[in-house]
Amino acid sequence: MEKTTIAAYTLGCKVNQCDTDAILARLTGLAIVNFNEYADIYLINTCTVTHTSDKKSRQMIRRAKKQNPNAFVAVCGCMTKSSPTVAIELGADFVFDSREPDEFVTKVAPPQHSKGGNPQRNKTRAFIKIQDGCNRFCSYCIVPYVRGNPKSRPAQDILAEAEQHISNGVKEIILTGIQVASYGEDFDNENLPTLIQKILLIDDISRLRLSSIEPNAITDEFLKIVASPNKLCDHFHLSLQSGSDATLQRMNRHYTTKQYESIAQNLRNISPNVALTTDIIVGFPGETEQEFNESLSFVKKMAFSRIHVFEYSKRDGTPAATMPDQVPEYVKSARSKQMRELAAQLQLNFHNSQVGKTMPVLFESNNKGYTTNYCPVQVTTQNLTNVLCDVEITAATHDGLLGKISGGNHGA
Repeated sequence: MEKTTIAAYTLGCKVNQCDTDAILARLTGLAIVNFNEYADIYLINTCTVTHTSDKKSRQMIRRAKKQNPNAFVAVCGCMTKSSPTVAIELGADFVFDSREPDEFVTKVAPPQHSKGGNPQRNKTRAFIKIQDGCNRFCSYCIVPYVRGNPKSRPAQDILAEAEQHISNGVKEIILTGIQVASYGEDFDNENLPTLIQKILLIDDISRLRLSSIEPNAITDEFLKIVASPNKLCDHFHLSLQSGSDATLQRMNRHYTTKQYESIAQNLRNISPNVALTTDIIVGFPGETEQEFNESLSFVKKMAFSRIHVFEYSKRDGTPAATMPDQVPEYVKSARSKQMRELAAQLQLNFHNSQVGKTMPVLFESNNKGYTTNYCPVQVTTQNLTNVLCDVEITAATHDGLLGKISGGNHGA
């Protein structure tokens, strides 16, 4: 029987989501259904960054086979690189590299069966993958081993994709990748700032945002772009991982807290209302109580607007997995609780600092949207999906901002 429906589930980072979307866009002969529904084909894009993501990846493979024992289950993503046989052992029919999906696409949707394109999922924001791979080799991270060396996409391909999204009504473009700061290192005369400048020149672009970037991405060339009037959002996710220099050294992170603070201050000097968000790992091997307290103090000093807190997860094959002084789980849990409590307070502080300001908000669903510095906003006005307009911020909560439309619609 001809296969007519496909359901997809993506775990992990935005790069994985971009890979999944790119695959689905090519399967023009299949109707996309919800993963919890009966489908002829299930596509699972896995993650292996933590034990939790590994577990969830395995669960989704089992769920697909349970929902339709006769379905064709295809699996890709990072778990298939770190544990090549697991997906097949769990019942998957096909394992492939998400970055090279031709064999899968041909197998499930031959060109002669094409029935027309799939609808665009989100007309408000679009993620564009600009590169893949990483060569930083942080001591805790499995990603360089499963993704390989950095490989940048040609700028013309990125620009063409951005232009297509904008012509389809997308208001915000988000550049993403495994190691965004490395963009262009494998090209001549190309880097992240030059790519940003080219995208900002596209007619009718409303917003450009960056996903997570390394501190080394904030060069003088980058700061000049931030300082000039343009559509680049004043929100930067600067990965920190620890506020202790000793821990950073064991992590093989190539900066100190002093250098990180200087970079953050440069951004704030240029853009006073900029939002800086980050990632923090607690319980890294050898992390003493003193080092954890140093991390807490530094995080508080940096006044991040949002923090993703992770308990260290041992990944076999990484240097950190065999380091001495592995931190007990109960200690990780207690430290995570402390860091999350601080993160919640810092987030509320930042939200409170926005009250009284009038800010452009891009609404993603009815009456909820985001400011340029990535604060969630809700207003009482209805039916504003994909509208960009000025909002006067009237109140703040832990979860976000409340406001009222102040006039000056910036585009429907």
